[in-house]
Parts: sequence; C-alpha cells; structure tokens
Amino acid sequence: ANKPDMSETPQPANPVPVPAPAAPSPKKSVVYIDGFNFYYGLLHERPDLKWLNYLRLAELLRPNDEILQVKYFTTIVDSDKPVSEKRDRQKRLLRALGLHPKFKPVWGKFGDRQRECLVHACPSRQKFWTLEEKQTDVNIAINMVRDVAELKPQVMVLISGDIDLVPALEEVKRLNRSIHLSIFIPAPESQLGRRRNDDMGKFGLVQPIQEKYLRMAQFPDQVPDGKGGYIERPKAWPPAIYNPTAK
Repeated sequence: ANKPDMSETPQPANPVPVPAPAAPSPKKSVVYIDGFNFYYGLLHERPDLKWLNYLRLAELLRPNDEILQVKYFTTIVDSDKPVSEKRDRQKRLLRALGLHPKFKPVWGKFGDRQRECLVHACPSRQKFWTLEEKQTDVNIAINMVRDVAELKPQVMVLISGDIDLVPALEEVKRLNRSIHLSIFIPAPESQLGRRRNDDMGKFGLVQPIQEKYLRMAQFPDQVPDGKGGYIERPKAWPPAIYNPTAK
C-alpha cells in the first residue's frame, strides 16, 4: 500500500495566546487629614518626623488608588504673636506642601475655652483659660458630605481619631453606600486596640499609621520652589533616618 503523503496532512495551528486579564482601574480617593489630631497623636515630640510630605504619605497608605485631593485641616499657630519660630516652621511646611496642586489646606481658628485644673494641688478647682482649635471637625464633615456629589470619590480616607466625625461618616454612607471608608487613627499602634471596636470601627478597618511610612514620606532637606530657589527643612527638625526593617 502506498504510504500517505504527510506533507499534505494539516498541521495544528499555533495556539492563540490568552490575553492577560486587564489590571483593575485604580480607585479614585480623597484624603482628609485632621492636622492637629495628627500632630498631637504622632508628631508632637518627634521633630525628626515633622518635615512630612502628606501627599507622599497618602500614596504610601493607599498605593493602588488615584489620589484626587489631599485636604489638610489646620490652623496657623501663634497667629496673635508678632514673632513665632513655631509659626514660621509651620508656614514653611505649608509652603512646601502647597507646591502640589492636589494639596488643599482648609483653615480653622483658635478660640478661648475655660478649663478646670484637675491637678490635686490646685486650690478650689481653679479655672483657667486656654486656646483650643475650633471648626476642624465641622469643616471635615462639610467637606466629606459635599465631596460625595462634587468629587465623586470611590474611597474616602479619613486620618483622624475624632469620634465627633462619626455622624459625618454615617451621612456619607447614607448618600452613597458604595463609597469605601478607610480610617487611619494617628496614634501609636499600642493605643489602637480599643478604637477598633468603637463607633468608628463599625465602618470597617481602623488602621494605625506605621512609623516607617512617616519616615519614607519626609520631604528632602531642600524642596525646589519652582522659582529657582529652595524651601529648606527647619533646623529645629533634624532629618529622619529611614530603616527598611522598622515597622
């Protein structure tokens, strides 16, 4: 019998490669930072961490998001004093932050508040007047509720431990249940246990801010100001050293 001509036998076609699944689109996020809550929770006694780029910090905390805006709620310190090195350092930081178009400061103010001395040695529960930051929680609440319609974020990132913001979080979820709330409390992780089960915890994961991110997010010692000059790290704030093995 004649052998079949194998040259005429159809050969299997090359397999068509299966396309890799498309990467998910980054979620659009807006970050709300309670400036004084953050300062007294993590930075007050850490001058090496104060030259902080909050835009970079937001990127580290939400690495897969598209950050639409970082809103920073604060008040100018020592505004009633003719000279203040503390105020000058704060303004230098705000100037460096303001170079980024996504950074938006929202201003509050200080107000007088009468407090009662709780120290045992105080005679007759002596009262005194002190300055207290005003309007921050209201400003954050207004911005969050307004941004549901105006910026239409998929994620709202709140960096604050202020329990007074719970009604604002509830209103955000009432307006748009699909918005994901991500809450970071600016406090050492050792102090966070009880906060995971309070009223903020019902909105999802309540997280600490690891110190390594504060170190990674420091501005360089000299920040180009876009005009040929530089904004320099205040001398009272020594450089932070980043150790990749630290938490």
